[in-house]
Amino acid sequence: MMYEYLFYDFDGTICDTSPGIYATLDDTFAHYGMSVDKSLYPRYIGPPLSDTFYSYFGDRDKAYEAVAYFRNAYVAGNIKLTRLYDGIKESFARLSADGFKVCVATCKKEEEAVALLEGFGLSDYVHFVSGLKYKVRETKSEVLSNALETLRADKDRCVMIGDTDFDAEGALQCGLDCVICKWGFGDYDAINRPNVVFFADTPEDAERFVRERAHLS
Repeated sequence: MMYEYLFYDFDGTICDTSPGIYATLDDTFAHYGMSVDKSLYPRYIGPPLSDTFYSYFGDRDKAYEAVAYFRNAYVAGNIKLTRLYDGIKESFARLSADGFKVCVATCKKEEEAVALLEGFGLSDYVHFVSGLKYKVRETKSEVLSNALETLRADKDRCVMIGDTDFDAEGALQCGLDCVICKWGFGDYDAINRPNVVFFADTPEDAERFVRERAHLS
């Protein structure tokens, strides 16, 4: 089997989290008396929020303060606006049943990702979750490295499945192939990293590609 460990991103790949994130960004920026162009919001889904807020404040402590405000507001209500993408649950169930290790590698806070996976009935199909822990692991490469080290996984048998260039970059830094999902938030025409091996239009497309690679081995 060429791929055994499938590292799925969360926001924009497993779930559409944009309604809750956008609403909380509105709240957070308003709290700090800032007016921000909402057309920029899609690019803030994927990278660590601390980097997003640092780009506005220019101060790391202030950025983490804003992150804390965001997280409290998000968990208090807006996280409930999350929607599971069609086809994900069925794909996870089939892949897990057939022996693939379905994992999650996300820069979403780890406990938030775990709670949402449980809420959407995906936990039984997910082998491992590596998520963001502030000041411990924050970038995609750090999240993936944690998963690789914990699982002792052979990089040649792993693939990152995500929706943005941030996912592709993190995978490249870790020496992994990447499948880009075109149903998320990425600027797909601008993603041209050498480790991107496929662009999937649907979860079923991503699953089909993974299976084809397995049959080639």
